[in-house]
Amino acid sequence: MADRWLKSNCLLASTVAFWLAALSPLPQIGKGISYSLALVASVQLVTESRQLIRQDARRAALTAMNQELEQVEIGLHTQQQEEALYEIYGAAPTYPPEVKEELKTSLEHLYKEPSADRTKETSTSTSQEKAFYLAIKSLLEVKGKTHVIEEILKMGGRQWDEAERLLQQILEEGQRNGW
Repeated sequence: MADRWLKSNCLLASTVAFWLAALSPLPQIGKGISYSLALVASVQLVTESRQLIRQDARRAALTAMNQELEQVEIGLHTQQQEEALYEIYGAAPTYPPEVKEELKTSLEHLYKEPSADRTKETSTSTSQEKAFYLAIKSLLEVKGKTHVIEEILKMGGRQWDEAERLLQQILEEGQRNGW
């Protein structure tokens, strides 16, 4: 590559030197020889320049292709990581039986607490309200609305409408507080 640049620069210098020599006060035969050598050097310069341009274009194309391949590789790697995370966590969170039981008992305990008022608030402290909301939200994702109403809120049948309103209040309060 460097030899092509060197050759091109030498041809350019030769072309300029022969051209300037032809313009100097030389006899006609010297001017003719200088013009012809300048013409031959310029033709060779054009040929070398074309090859240099091809090599530069090829190198630029290879660089662009390598960058594109790197981006595709990064995209594939990211996609593989996302698929692995999806396989690990799945579409909906699934809890082991021990965790489900613990959530269920803690929700029952929070609901059956004597200070619980079903019409206004489920718990008196903010941290308990947040924990209750998050537990309800998790169980809704895993088990569904019917399970939460029947098993956690212990309401059903004739109290179904009231239970739905209570569940909606809990969810709205959690969203309002940004939990």
